[in-house]
Amino acid sequence: MEEQQNSTQLPEIQTAEQQRREELKRYWLDPTKDYPSPHYLFQYQGIRFSPLGGIQAMSGQRKNGKTFVLAQLMAAALGDGKPKIKQYLPGLELCPSTLEYLGHPPKVLYSDTEMEMLNTAKVMRRVQWLCDCTKQPNDRFFIQWLREVPKSEQQSSRHERWRIIKNAIDEVSPDIVFIDGLRDLVDNFNDPIESSDIIEEMMSLASHRDICIWMALHMNPRPANDDESKMRGHLGTELGNKITDSLASIKKKDSLTGKVKFTVKQLDARDKDMPDWEFEVVDDAGDLGIPRIISDGQPTFTDEETAERIEANNYFAGFKWPRNGASYSSLIDYLNSKGVTSNRKKDKLRDVALEAGIIYKADGKYYYRGLATRNDEPEQLDLTMVPDKDVPF
Repeated sequence: MEEQQNSTQLPEIQTAEQQRREELKRYWLDPTKDYPSPHYLFQYQGIRFSPLGGIQAMSGQRKNGKTFVLAQLMAAALGDGKPKIKQYLPGLELCPSTLEYLGHPPKVLYSDTEMEMLNTAKVMRRVQWLCDCTKQPNDRFFIQWLREVPKSEQQSSRHERWRIIKNAIDEVSPDIVFIDGLRDLVDNFNDPIESSDIIEEMMSLASHRDICIWMALHMNPRPANDDESKMRGHLGTELGNKITDSLASIKKKDSLTGKVKFTVKQLDARDKDMPDWEFEVVDDAGDLGIPRIISDGQPTFTDEETAERIEANNYFAGFKWPRNGASYSSLIDYLNSKGVTSNRKKDKLRDVALEAGIIYKADGKYYYRGLATRNDEPEQLDLTMVPDKDVPF
């Protein structure tokens, strides 16, 4: 009797056929089930891109502004709705429905694998300046500097970098990860097996954690008049085959004026194709370098709105702007001297000028830019890497 009871408690041993069927069950799609649409994190001019659960590519020639584009995306994720985001990144914003789905403002992890520490610090401060939090640690923004990661007894420094990035993802649970650049995570970017392995692992990680992973990778030197050459090596080919969205940054210099501008083109998309955007790097934060979108595709204004901007510029262009910025009270005194007595009118002129980028505000002071980029340096920011308090970066 005791023997019979014990025998009934033994687990049932599945046959090979049963195991095969159980395995297949995990991979069938259910035709009766409603599968949700992707949750896109960003939108530009109303066109969505960068879905949670996917991997994305940021490419371009050497020194063609890839990191500036990543900074724009990070600032849009961290400072959505802030005045400087609207002023410097018009049209680029978070998707409200995805914010609702997440239930919290997104967390950002930026992992730099190649630049000097000062340049990584500038990327950090650039994003913070756009988000109006230059000196305060941000519990949604985590920065890794991985250039000097040593090799271990088990693996190369490149594989060690990828291990450390994965540990950081486990530690801070970001919603979006930026890896600048991907090439420094593999020993041989022309090895098809190594390239396939890391891209497959990133796809699985993004899908399992429901996060976005952006990777920056150089393009091959392009032939003349070819803006869209391929990303480097087997690694670039494998990445190009698996990405959801791909952006490329192209730098062009006007031979007559010497002015430099960058064009961001969407090379691949799973959703609708979005328009290009152009940006310039302005010195509104001194030598920090702030990307400012200047695309012709910006929202058009009514005749009334255009007239308001012209009026605001006409007023503020006549003010003697101190090099270290003007206080609001000094602007009020100036407007009074120009016959503007209504407080509502004064606030309207200021707000219109801020929105149009005619003036901007930094550290409590106002600076004038007008309708062209300034060449002087209204402020210099301390890039000290020591935070005000303990933060996990």
